[in-house]
Amino acid sequence: MALGDDLVTVIDVYCIGNVTKKQDVTFLNNVTEAAFVCNDEEEEILDNKILGYCMIVSVLFLIPTGLIYTALPELRDVQGKSIINFCISLAIGQGILVILKLAEYSDMDLCATRGFLTYFFIIAAFFWTNAISIQVLLNTRRPATLDYSWHEFKWYFLYSWGSPTLLTVCMAIVNFHPGKHQKPGIGLNHCWFINKSQQWYYMYSVMSLLLAANISIFIYVSLVIWRLSFSSSHLKTLKYKFVMSVRLILLMGLPWVFEMVGSLLEKHIIWSIIDVFNSLQGLLIFLLLVVFRKRVIKVMYKHGWLDCISGFVEKHLALEDDEENVVQHTDVPMSMGNRNVM
Repeated sequence: MALGDDLVTVIDVYCIGNVTKKQDVTFLNNVTEAAFVCNDEEEEILDNKILGYCMIVSVLFLIPTGLIYTALPELRDVQGKSIINFCISLAIGQGILVILKLAEYSDMDLCATRGFLTYFFIIAAFFWTNAISIQVLLNTRRPATLDYSWHEFKWYFLYSWGSPTLLTVCMAIVNFHPGKHQKPGIGLNHCWFINKSQQWYYMYSVMSLLLAANISIFIYVSLVIWRLSFSSSHLKTLKYKFVMSVRLILLMGLPWVFEMVGSLLEKHIIWSIIDVFNSLQGLLIFLLLVVFRKRVIKVMYKHGWLDCISGFVEKHLALEDDEENVVQHTDVPMSMGNRNVM
C-alpha cells in the first residue's frame, strides 16, 4: 500500500470503509468502498512524555561526564577521548529524541532533519563503544600505556564518525529516491521510522552487528586474561580497562537489546520499565565513568575539585589500587597539581 510520496509499506490486514469525493454528504450515490490502514495500535502503557523527561535527566548527566573528561588532561588518553566523543554523540542523540517525543511538528522538512540526526548520533554512540572495545583488544598485544597523542586516536575518530555518516547518507538517498521500494519513511509521513520492520532493517541490524562484534572481542580478551600471569602489571591494567569497557557496553547495549526484543512482542509493563531504564542511560554512565571510577576521582581530587569531601575521598582512594598505579605513560600531560595521593 502506498502512503504519501511513493512510500510503500506492506500491510497484511486492512479495513474497508465508505468514502465520497463530494463534500456534501447528501450525494450518497457517489459513495464507494476503499481500503484503509486499520488503526489498531495498542494503547501505550507509558506516555512518551515520561520517556522524554527521563531522557532530559540522561542528557544532564552525559554533559558533565564529557566535560570532566575534557577538562582534566590526565583523562584525555585514547580511551578518554573516545569516552568524550561517546558522551557527545549519545547526549545529542537523546537530546533530539526529547524534541521528537515532546514537541509538536508541522514542518516535515524539519521533522526529517531531526529524525536523521537522531539516527546518526545514536548509531555513532554504538560505533564509539565498538572503538573502545577495539582499544581493549589491541591492549592485549602491547605494553600497558596511556597514550595522550592524537596519532592513534584519529583512526578511531574517522571510523566512529565516518561510518555513521556513510550509513545516514545512504539511508537518506534510499528514503527520498522516487520509487516503490521499501523506505525508512523518515520525514515522509513520520519524524521517525514508519514501522518496526524498517527500524529493524536500517537501525537495529547495525546495532546488532556492533554488539555481536563487541561480545566477540570481550570473549577473546577474557581468554587472554585467563591465560596471562596473574603477577603481570600489564594484566592488571588490562583487567581494569576490560571490566570498565564491559560495564559501559552492557549499559549501552542491554537496554537496546531488550527494546529490540520488545519490538517483536506485545506491549507489556516490563518493556515499559526497560524503556525507562534505557532513557536514563546518562545517569548510569555518569555513575560508571565518574563516581565509581577511582582514577577519575583521584584526578578530580588532585585538582582540588573535591576538597569539600576530602576525608571521604581519601578513605575511598585508600581501599585499593586502580589502573593509574600500574600503567605506563607515553606522554606526560600538564601538571596534575600540588597534591600527591597514592
